[in-house]
Amino acid sequence: MNKIACLAAVLAASPAFAQDADPSNQLIEGYVACAMGEGLPDKTVTPLGLYGWTHEEDAEMGVVNFQPGIGTDTFAYMSLTPDYCHIESTTLGTAKALELMGYLSFSGQVSLETTETDENGCTTATLSNGVVAVITSGGNDPVCTSDTDSGVRFYFGGGQ
Repeated sequence: MNKIACLAAVLAASPAFAQDADPSNQLIEGYVACAMGEGLPDKTVTPLGLYGWTHEEDAEMGVVNFQPGIGTDTFAYMSLTPDYCHIESTTLGTAKALELMGYLSFSGQVSLETTETDENGCTTATLSNGVVAVITSGGNDPVCTSDTDSGVRFYFGGGQ
């Protein structure tokens, strides 16, 4: 086997180059990309692409939709303008989502600074870079807590 083929085989087996099928890890990937992306699609598409996520722009709806390379339990979307980035799980509840937000600090770039309850009773987290994240259930009509699903929406520039 030549050196390039050998290197390609090693890299393909490396966790950094393989899509992670674990919904918890997919949420962490999404949280880091959203938190660091500044609400800009180009800055969010690139890191998610490194994790094996695909994306598709929907100009009519004004969003970019993201899907991990494996599984359907996790998905994301963000506005085409620097407004919000949303990561959702159809299998992990809001308590798990808040727990996984703590892993942001492992990025070395951003961390969870404070959490509080907003006027609706939902958990709001402020990150070290000033981004605000609201944790709710998933779906079209989210509620503040759920044992079965979750959505974390990152807001940029103080919007909510």
